[in-house]
Order: sequence, then C-alpha cells, then structure tokens
Amino acid sequence: MKKIYIILIILLTFLASGCKNNNIVDLSGFNLETRNAIYDFVKLYGNKSKNYDENSYVVSDFDNTTSIFDITYQCSVYQLETMSFAVDADELEVLLRTSLNLDSVMINYIDDIKSSYITLISEYGAFSAQGIEESELENLHNNIYWQEFACKMKCLYLYVEEMVDDALACEWILYWYTNMSEDEVYNLFKRSCIKYEHINTKEVTWTSPSTLESKSGVCICSFLLGCSVTNSVKNMLKLYKENGIDVWICSASHVDGVRAAVDAFGISDSICGVIGMTQKVVNGKFIAMYDYVDGYPYENKGNGNWEKVNHPIKALPSREGKVEAISNSLVEMYGCGPLAGFMDASGDFNFCTEFSSLKMVICYNRANRKITEGAGLVAIAAMYQKDKNMNLKKANDNNDTYYLLQGRDENGERSLRESNYTLQFGSNIEKLFANEENTVLFDYVKNNSLTLKEFFDRFAIYTNEQNSVINITYGYLETYAGYHSK
Repeated sequence: MKKIYIILIILLTFLASGCKNNNIVDLSGFNLETRNAIYDFVKLYGNKSKNYDENSYVVSDFDNTTSIFDITYQCSVYQLETMSFAVDADELEVLLRTSLNLDSVMINYIDDIKSSYITLISEYGAFSAQGIEESELENLHNNIYWQEFACKMKCLYLYVEEMVDDALACEWILYWYTNMSEDEVYNLFKRSCIKYEHINTKEVTWTSPSTLESKSGVCICSFLLGCSVTNSVKNMLKLYKENGIDVWICSASHVDGVRAAVDAFGISDSICGVIGMTQKVVNGKFIAMYDYVDGYPYENKGNGNWEKVNHPIKALPSREGKVEAISNSLVEMYGCGPLAGFMDASGDFNFCTEFSSLKMVICYNRANRKITEGAGLVAIAAMYQKDKNMNLKKANDNNDTYYLLQGRDENGERSLRESNYTLQFGSNIEKLFANEENTVLFDYVKNNSLTLKEFFDRFAIYTNEQNSVINITYGYLETYAGYHSK
C-alpha cells in the first residue's frame, strides 16, 4: 500500500510538472489546429525555449477579437440609455457635424436630434457624463423626446458608418465624449461593459415616434446587445503572459474605453498595455478633435493603475494606421515587431500581414467578411494553409506567418467553437465564408499553388470585375505595402 501511495505521489508530481512545463491550460473552446498552434507558439517562443527573446510581445485587436462584439457599439447604446452627455445643445450640434461631409440625410438627423435634446434639457436639466439616476430611467425611456433623440442618434451613427471610411467613423464617435475627462470616459465604458457582459445576445429595435413632427421622419434602427471576453481567450492571454510574452491591445476604440474594458472583463493581469483612439484634451476635458501629436498608449501597472507611455502613436489605429501606431510606439519600445497578431476585420489586415516578425495570426471568424475585405482574405489564407496540412513550425521554417481561422458562437452569452465555422446570431447553421465568391478565390489560390506573398500582394489591391483574374471584384486597398514588408 505504501508503494502505491509513493507511485501516486510521483505520478501527481510528474503531471503537475508536465502541466507547468508543457503549458497545459484549458483552451478547449478553440478548434484543434488553433489550440495546437497556441501550445506550439509558447513552446517555440516562450521563456522556456532557446529561441526566447525577452522583448517578445503579441498584439491583439479588441472589438470582435479579444471580445465578442464591440465595446464602442455597446457604449453608444448605454450612453443614450442613460443620457451620459457633457454638452449643451449647440455643442452637440457642432460635434455631430465635425469631420463629416454633410449630406441632406445627416443634416435632417442632426436638426431633429438637436431639437429633441433641447426639450429633454428643459425637462431634466443639463446632462452629465455620469448620466441620470437609475430611478429616472423608466420615465425617461417613456418620454417621446428621448425616443426621438436616442433613435436618431443611433441611426445617425449607423448611417455615418455606412457612408464614410471606417477610420473616419471610428474617429467621429469619439466626439460623443466631448467635455468629458479621461476618467469619465473610462468610467462610462466600464459601466457599459459591466451591464452587458453577462446578458444573452439579443437584438433590440428602436423606432422614433410618429407623433412628433420632424425633418427626417420616422426612423428605425436595430442593433445587438451583449459583449464579453470568453474564458478561452482569457486563458490564452494568461498563457502568453506566464511564458514571458507581453500582450498588447491595439484597437480602434477609445483608448480610455479599451483600458476600462480590460479591467471590467477581468483580463488586466494578462494585458501589458493598450493602444487606442486618442482624443485631444484641453484643460482636462476632451474636445471634438483627434490627437495625432500627444496621443499615447497606456501601460498597465496593475490594480486598475494605468500610466501613459512616452511614445505617441501619431496615427489613427485602423488599417495602415495600426501599422503606424505599433511602429511608432511598440517597435520603438521593444526594438522589434510583434510575434503574433489577433484580428477579425479589415482594420486589422495590415498589421497582421505586413510585419515580417509575425509567427502566427489568429483570425476570429465573423463569417461575413467578403473578398473585398481584408479579413475575408485572411480567412482564405488560413483555410489554404489548413488544406496544405500546415502547422506553426512548417510555416515559420518557410519564413511565413501561420494563419488560423477560429469559429465562434454569437448566441447566448457568446463563446468560441471547436471549429473554423461560426454560428452567427440567430442562426443554428454554421458558416465558414461570407459567400461563394470566397470559395471561388480559395479554389483559385489552391489550384494555382500561390505563395502567401503572391496571394496577399495581388488580392489586397482593389480590382474590379473587368480586370480580375477570377472575373469577380476583389480587394479593398488602393495601395498595400506588401506581405512581410515591415
């Protein structure tokens, strides 16, 4: 019996040691090839490897990558629900007009918004960054002037996103935080994240009242509520940090909002710092202007303490701007590019393809990215490498980045799936690509045995159907620095 106990103790000690040395953590939410790639990544490049560099770091987008769904979308709803604004009616009109090439639709929206806002101020008094009291919310939401204001603000937001460049839309929404301090924006986002983290994903529809005369008429907008970080992602980020690899966020959401989300979603212990959208501060308050000069990343000092890093990003971190932001700050700090990237959208395409330092990229599959979008191209690259039975070491030995496509389930409280396929909200049918055009391009790449460089360099550039080798319009960039060009 004593021998059995000794054997059990030795076995348990061995297993515990093995778990520690082989980085066995719960990554069960990831699909098999992604899970294996993560383990291989820390084995090959973590601090227990002969390849380890103490300046190693990875960079992850936040919205729809680190989290499932978008913290800025959620915060816009929360801000409207609670009337967390720090401007008067004239200031509101100015900030809504800022940076936009106004058309008649935008002008009519803004006029209706200002009119209803004036009435709401007359009834409730001046609003503030803290919003109105919880006890007043039901009465507020039954007020037809709030229904007019909230619906048309959200409709204007959606219309701006549709009509202008993605980067400009990300910049424009910052101006909603005019006259707030950094701490007030942080707290606004944190309250929003806490409210929506544990709810099941749901679709909400707002309709402006037909009983009010207005310039834009009755407007209807629908949006999803619910935003969170899965346990699988939390464990992955923790694994990198435990193996001596710094984790940075680079997001097109407000930098103060992203650090709030990091704290609210419980991933602060794993995140080294945050790059985000930077807004000009005058006398301690934000104004309706982007800050290309003194916009800094934040380093996470732990326990909710954040400190600005003296390496201004001097860029708007979307598309090419993410490459600029990372180069101006992180490359300056570490002396090298990132080892891995994590993405979901076209705004992440450049930084996840241009850095030659990248060993691995995980693309979270939203199953709606076309071949006219960067993430649609990365999805094809990932499935192409999978078709070739690629793994991390094989890709890296060939001086290539290893691309992986990770499925997710957008229903319930949101989770990853052990699949490349995604279950979009409201659907029980899994989906891989946006449409058949993705499959046509995938087949072309496969049949012609293109290298990743050939694929990205050719198909990232916008090309119309008439000049296309596949008789389908593809690409979305006017210029592209090129695969592994940095």
